[in-house]
Amino acid sequence: MRLLVYGLQASGATTFAMLLAQRPGCVALVDIPFMYAAPRLVTGRDVVAKCVVTTAYPLPVHVERFRPDRVLLLVREPAVNYASLSGKAYRNYNGLIDEKFAFLEQVFAARSGIDTVVAYEDAAARRPEVPDLLRAWGWPLGPDAFDLPRGRNEILATVLEAEPGLYERLDISFGDHRAGGIRADKAARPVDPAVRAHVETLCPTLCAWYADRATAEPPAPPGT
Repeated sequence: MRLLVYGLQASGATTFAMLLAQRPGCVALVDIPFMYAAPRLVTGRDVVAKCVVTTAYPLPVHVERFRPDRVLLLVREPAVNYASLSGKAYRNYNGLIDEKFAFLEQVFAARSGIDTVVAYEDAAARRPEVPDLLRAWGWPLGPDAFDLPRGRNEILATVLEAEPGLYERLDISFGDHRAGGIRADKAARPVDPAVRAHVETLCPTLCAWYADRATAEPPAPPGT
């Protein structure tokens, strides 16, 4: 089985891909750098790959090359995501930051080619709905998966064993992910009201979805 995680920079998508990488024996490309499209692979093993929402490589390009069985859009509260990405040196790479958030809004609203949407906050809070969804897809995780016991060395060794020539075609990266388990306190951060107001002009549909989440159970994303 092949799972493709599609997420904006600084959204927690790499950490979420690390969660999926906890499945023993799977090949995990937990952070395909923004300057690459998802690669073509020959391995018959289960694979998870995370690629970045940018204006340079739209989702159909990643899908055509990687040929996933399922595509998951990973989102983070947009104002928090924007505030986090604003402090990164790569915020304007492969598209200006505002362009990338506006593009994310289009992707979220249309959901073309996407099987489901997962909020990073649900993974950070270790909500059981997250592993339940993955189990239903045929991607079961162990009870300690949120602690991320399968580390970089094991993941990298599996990648190079399954695709020995991949390193010559792609930078194998773990992004900004730091060691340690997934925790809710890593998902939140204060946001300037002016930043929040600006982001609402870029991502009105996604912001409205998050506003609904604050007062009720997470509603189904558009198109479900």
